[in-house]
Amino acid sequence: MKRNLLKAIGISFLIFVVLSWIIPVGSYYGGKFTNDGIDAVGLFDLIGVPVQTMLTFALYAAVFACIGGLYGVISKTGTLELWTDKIAKRFTGKEKRFIIFTIIFFVVLSSLTGLVLPLFVLVPLFAVVFTKLNYDKVTAFASTIGSLLVGSVCSTYGFNITGYTKNLLSLDMNSEIWAKVILLVLLTALLIFFVLKYATKKEIKVVKETKEAKEEKTAKVVEEEPKKKATKVASKVTTSKKKATKKKTQNMAVAKDVKKVNAVKTVSIVPLVVIVILMMIITLVGMYNWYYSFGIELFNDIHATVMGVKIGDFPIFEHLLSGISQFGYWGNTEFIMMMVIASALIAFVYRLKFGQYVESFIAGMKKMMPTALYAALASIILSVLYPAVSQGAGTMVTTMFNSTLGNDFNVFTTGLTALYGSFFYNDLYYLLYGMQAFMSNFDANALNIAGLLIQSVYALGMLIFPTSVVLIAGLSYFDVSYKKWIKYIWKFALIALIIVFATCLILTVI
Repeated sequence: MKRNLLKAIGISFLIFVVLSWIIPVGSYYGGKFTNDGIDAVGLFDLIGVPVQTMLTFALYAAVFACIGGLYGVISKTGTLELWTDKIAKRFTGKEKRFIIFTIIFFVVLSSLTGLVLPLFVLVPLFAVVFTKLNYDKVTAFASTIGSLLVGSVCSTYGFNITGYTKNLLSLDMNSEIWAKVILLVLLTALLIFFVLKYATKKEIKVVKETKEAKEEKTAKVVEEEPKKKATKVASKVTTSKKKATKKKTQNMAVAKDVKKVNAVKTVSIVPLVVIVILMMIITLVGMYNWYYSFGIELFNDIHATVMGVKIGDFPIFEHLLSGISQFGYWGNTEFIMMMVIASALIAFVYRLKFGQYVESFIAGMKKMMPTALYAALASIILSVLYPAVSQGAGTMVTTMFNSTLGNDFNVFTTGLTALYGSFFYNDLYYLLYGMQAFMSNFDANALNIAGLLIQSVYALGMLIFPTSVVLIAGLSYFDVSYKKWIKYIWKFALIALIIVFATCLILTVI
């Protein structure tokens, strides 16, 4: 399965390499396109680019590795088993309800926040429950990772989706909000129908014993019977000796064993649930940019006030809190810090020794390492385009945009451009940045529709393209092949694309 993902990423990169030898680099300024000639990817780049990608996007790898570390600590306490057992028990016999709940939960959170990467931290929890409800890996994947990506397709107020569209295209967060809500309802219902229709449970194989096996088993029992009797007699003698010394030893060993068993049985999952919920709330609030989304300056003002506190002439908090950004401007670094702090609190509350904490965190990271590496490699094409875009230089993708985007808004050409553009730019910010110059002549109403179209089509691209970080990471985590996923999801993706195009066409008529 893992090799299949590497093959998918490798083929995507090779497509980009071949195109770099055919399509010239271009730039677009002031309504004028300039052809800057061929800038091909060379032979040594075939080795250098993957290495550079791992270095450039190492933070993605670190995020997924720390998610593994967090769950390594949680598993060590034994609370993960208890928590998932309770959830699975509650939905036993009502498994379809759990699928519906999971899809709505992830779609809505993704649509409202746009913070797909932080929400991935909840996926392993739900994955364990799906396993205990005996569902196959593809159903679990579609209900969790698939839902996160569909939530991006119908993003309402997600900053990393709608927020980028608002700021780069000078729109409003509420622009076409009713169309977004309609898409949210339609695509959520479609996904629920689709997953329930194709949901399958694992087959429990019952191996029947052959006649020879039964005879061999019977003979073995007969042969071991005398030994069991002898052991039983010896056990009685030992027990008699222990009873004779009971008053002197007070049976301390047995008392210790009973205490351990009781501790395991009576361990509470409440502290774990509280810590995880608090971690998620603080992370989502910290990573959502409130100022650029809604003009809310509360967190900016609080940060300025706290940083202005001085002891004498020394700004104490400016130095103490220098390693963390203010709320609303958090990134993956702060997200990693929150996971480390949460795992440390869990270890402290459940009385894990420091050595046990470190050992379990590292063990969890090791298990998640393949997923972390694939998540970084998914951005291999962006790693080539990123330097040019950040420096304002031209790219071959700009040349492609010039050939498909006209001066006037057209649903089909704009949607097609956004679709293939999302293959190259797996971050919506860079896709919008590359397209915005071509849309400068669109009127205000058309720009609103174009923004909705681009962000929705981009997110659909992240549902199917092997350059999608979350998709590749999810496939690796669930051990689902890319080929199997495409066979499963292509019908949904096609219908969803038609719904998005139809919605935008209706908006142009109204």
